[in-house]
Amino acid sequence: MKKTILILAGLMAFGNYLAAQNPKWFKKASKAQITIVTMDEQGQMLQSGSGFFIGEDGTALADYQLFKGASKAKVVSGEGKEYEVDAIMGASSLYDIVKFRVRTEKKTPALAVSGRTGVKLEEVYVLPYPTKENHACLLDTLHDIQKFEGQYAYYTLGRALDGKYLNTPVMDEEGEVLGMIQRKADNSDATSYAISVAYGQSLATSGMSAGDNDLNAIGIRKALPAAQDDARTFLFMAASRLDSATYVRYLDEYATLFPESSEAYTQRADFYLAHGNYALGEENMEQALKVDEKKDETYYTYSRLVYELNLKPGYVTYKDWDLNKALALAGEAYKLNPLPLYTLQEGHILYALKDYEQAAGKYTSLSQTNMRSADIFLYAAQCKRMAGADTLQILALQDSAVACFDKPYTREAGPALLERASTLLSLGRYREAVVDMNDYEHLMGNELNANFYYQREQAEMQCRMFQQAMDDIDRAIRMDGDEPLYHAERAVVLYRIGEPAEAAKAAQRSVELDPDYAEGYRLMGLCQISAKQREEGLANLRKAAQMGDEAAKELLAEEEGKQ
Repeated sequence: MKKTILILAGLMAFGNYLAAQNPKWFKKASKAQITIVTMDEQGQMLQSGSGFFIGEDGTALADYQLFKGASKAKVVSGEGKEYEVDAIMGASSLYDIVKFRVRTEKKTPALAVSGRTGVKLEEVYVLPYPTKENHACLLDTLHDIQKFEGQYAYYTLGRALDGKYLNTPVMDEEGEVLGMIQRKADNSDATSYAISVAYGQSLATSGMSAGDNDLNAIGIRKALPAAQDDARTFLFMAASRLDSATYVRYLDEYATLFPESSEAYTQRADFYLAHGNYALGEENMEQALKVDEKKDETYYTYSRLVYELNLKPGYVTYKDWDLNKALALAGEAYKLNPLPLYTLQEGHILYALKDYEQAAGKYTSLSQTNMRSADIFLYAAQCKRMAGADTLQILALQDSAVACFDKPYTREAGPALLERASTLLSLGRYREAVVDMNDYEHLMGNELNANFYYQREQAEMQCRMFQQAMDDIDRAIRMDGDEPLYHAERAVVLYRIGEPAEAAKAAQRSVELDPDYAEGYRLMGLCQISAKQREEGLANLRKAAQMGDEAAKELLAEEEGKQ
């Protein structure tokens, strides 16, 4: 009994000795340690663990597995203060570490991260788990140091630590943190392991983080990258995946990180305008004008947003935000910096205002700039068409559009070829139209519809290209066999090549599909008369005439006059 009392007394004395040997920085360092609880979307607890702050802005580290699958997380500091995890700043499932930030308006206690990796056999201190009753540091040794990614250290310690020490910091003599204790693959291992805190500190989101699997396995929002170009890319990549509330938080963060960037405010204005909050959209655009040194880009963006707003169905004009406002803003941009892009914007707005001649002038003026393109000529051609200009003027602009491409044509030439083909058809220049349509077919392949082949068949018939016409109308029927017009047109082709009996069958199919199709009955009657089926033919002509078909009435009168 006496021996037992002596042993207990000795252990107590040893415990007091350990406590007494805590380094002078221990108390301050322990305040940086945190306990963490992660939760699902419903707020139900998933896991609990520990970590520590490495930045006075609330930046902290913990193990990745603690956060995987979590939608929310709360933190309690060594001072007893509670924080909500605001954003994930970086993560690595490979090295089982996550960097995150809590939401705070005040500085948080934080461990100073060492700028060195340490040396082999160096004595270090392992801080106790934040809620352990024993508040004594554990003295240990760096038994081994392995480098990874060229500059970071993975440490092997001599002491076998239990799971309660997971995520606790490993400190050097100066009170700077070197590593973070990690879980062991084998619990019977007589050593423990720690990963370099400098590596955890280096973790960061990038422009492509929206597609990062490790980050996306955590439901808590990700921090915007620190570089503006990366932040811009991140927002672009993430926009389609985010709900409105999360996206606007990102926009607010973007404006906070880059307060002198007009883009931060124009993007937020775009969001608010899209959601019908015109007052906040206007407020952000005015702020963008204040911070923008160049201002022409912001005036252009302002013009574009007002213009797009006016094109939205059901838009009720906000203040003076009509198309004239959009035009004036584009004009301000051009005054400050006469870029062709701003002229193009003026052209689009003038077209929307139905001032087609002025719009055409804006577009054609761009043909002398670096914006010269097929689209510019096609825009101008459309303006001329809407203004009722001579068709030859329209064709000349379309010729210029096609001339922007070299042969053999690429798919980009498709719209210009098709537009010109349509104009050539209206001018009765059928062979030229067929050439353009042939080129268009070669470019578009399987993307063509039945109407394209019907239109080309019409042109081919005018050129007496009967075999090509038959092939095209058959293609149209294969693509849309329920359209009566295509069967009626097939009847026309067959009649023209001297096959009236087959033509009558084609016409009959058209009226089977649409019993009220007067032209089908007229064609069937004409073809039957030619095929020596006079009575049946006359009956169908009478039916077409009764349905109001004037051409059928004339044919019927002519045929009846032969009797």
